[in-house]
Order: sequence, then structure tokens, then C-alpha cells
Amino acid sequence: MKFILLILIFITPILAQDNSTIEIGTFNIRFFPCNQDGEMMKNYNIEMRRPPEGPATDTTMLFKTIKDLDIEVLGVQEIVDPLLFGAMAKRHLGKEYEFIYAPSNAWQKVGILYNSEKIRLIGQPQIYSEVALGRMDRHRPALRAYFKSLPDGFDFHVIVVHLKASPRGYPERKRQWEFLDTIMNDLPADNESDIILLGDFNNVSKDRYTEFLPLLEKHQYFWPVSEIDTLITQYWRPDWNVDRIESGTIDHLFISSDAKIEYIENSTKVGGYCSDMKNEFVGEFPEFYKNISDHCPVYSSFKVFPDND
Repeated sequence: MKFILLILIFITPILAQDNSTIEIGTFNIRFFPCNQDGEMMKNYNIEMRRPPEGPATDTTMLFKTIKDLDIEVLGVQEIVDPLLFGAMAKRHLGKEYEFIYAPSNAWQKVGILYNSEKIRLIGQPQIYSEVALGRMDRHRPALRAYFKSLPDGFDFHVIVVHLKASPRGYPERKRQWEFLDTIMNDLPADNESDIILLGDFNNVSKDRYTEFLPLLEKHQYFWPVSEIDTLITQYWRPDWNVDRIESGTIDHLFISSDAKIEYIENSTKVGGYCSDMKNEFVGEFPEFYKNISDHCPVYSSFKVFPDND
């Protein structure tokens, strides 16, 4: 009997840890639900000079990927049809999954998918239209939501962004970072300084990470992706001439100093085919790349004990 009791004593804390953390992440889902289907894009009034000629989003593969990751809060980008995305999330993941997004006239929207059985949305989400630089028909506004883990644990702000793409977009990204600077300054005044800024930052200029590092240092934000040794995350640049795709690092989470108290060190991971941690694929491209996205999810773990700040 004593032997059995000793086993229970050692097992119980381990089992308790299953509900002691939540995962928060970001995922650019390429032109959902169109993916590379140029004809489907026309149904959404997306007109390109050279429409892609590939498959639409494999929704079964997509939501299986999300389900397998078991992420409680997921910021998403490139959602063309947010109502469809929300409905399909409930169908594939469960009725407890809720989806909020930032409306705009742009082809792509940003949003947040969350598990309402584990996370409660507090108050109304806020849309930062200034991040769209006055072009709501072209750029994506930022979206902020305030959450609390249930029943009475970690409460935090999530801000999801999708900044201007391409090396030539660097001047516009610099302007967008100026607005994010203001947002990061203002939020602690709300008496809640646990802040997680995440999304697709498109830091593809020659400056790479130094596009955002000065502002992180100014606000003392932590960059968890930096803990991944190879810095291989989730964006893949194709070179069709040689049937090759090469990795890049443009999807990130940035964590305020207060939220870092809840962050679990070295917990940041990548999902999808990026979990293989290869820096290139040559020959046949992965099914994930062809059918879901040229990005992969990136996510981190946080402790959910009661938050006292």
C-alpha cells in the first residue's frame, strides 16, 4: 500500500501540469480559403495580373494541423473569408472555438481564434486602423483582444498584425512600427501590462531582425523565436527554376517583460512541415506547402497561475 501511495504522490503533480499551461501562437494561412486557386480568388473580387494556378486550401489538413498543435489562442493572417474560417473552425475543432477578426476592405484580414472553454474574452476587441496607413483597401489594420485563462489565471493582451510585405515595403513597415510603438506605450495605462504582440512582420529587408530589435529593446520585450537555435520558422521562398524552397524568419511573437514571467523558457516551437527544421526543400515540395501555406505556425507556452499585476 505504501508503494502505491508513493506512486500517486509522484504522479499527481505531473498530471496536474497538463492544465497548468496554455499555448499562444501565430499562423499565416495563405489566402484562406483560396490558397493558390486563382479562379476561386475571382469569387472574392481578387484580381491579379498573374493569378496563381494551384489548389485551394485543404481545409481538412489545415484544421487537423491546428487541432494537433492544441493551441488555445492563435493569431491568424491572410484570411480572405473570415466568416467561413470561423464556421469551419467550429466544425473541425469544436463549438467552443470562437473567431474574431478586424474588418477591412483589404483582400486579407487578421484575426484571433481561441478556445472559449479555456480562455475568456474580456471586453470588446480593438481595431487599430492607423496601422493600415490610411489604406484599409490595401493594408491590414491591427487587432487587439484582452483574454483571461479560465477559471482565474493569466490575463493578457494579444495584438495580431500583418505588416507590409517585400523589401520595397520597408519604409511603410517603419511607419507601421511607429504606430505599434504608440500602442505599446499606451497599453500599460490600462493596468494590464501582460502583452503579446504577434503576427507576420515581413522583416525581409537587408536589415532582417534589426527592423524590429530597436523597438523591442526600447520597450523591453522578449523575442522567443530567438531561442530556436537555427531560427528556422515558417516562411518559405520558392525558386521555381530549380524546384527549391528556402526558409526565412518573419513570423514572430514579442512578449512584454511582465508577460515573460508567465512564459515558459525554451517552449517556442514551429509546426507543420517546418517542424522538420530543414532550411530548404529540393524537388517535390511538401504537401503542407502546396495545400495550406508558405508559412507555418509558431507558438509558445505560458503558465496560467493567477496573475497579480
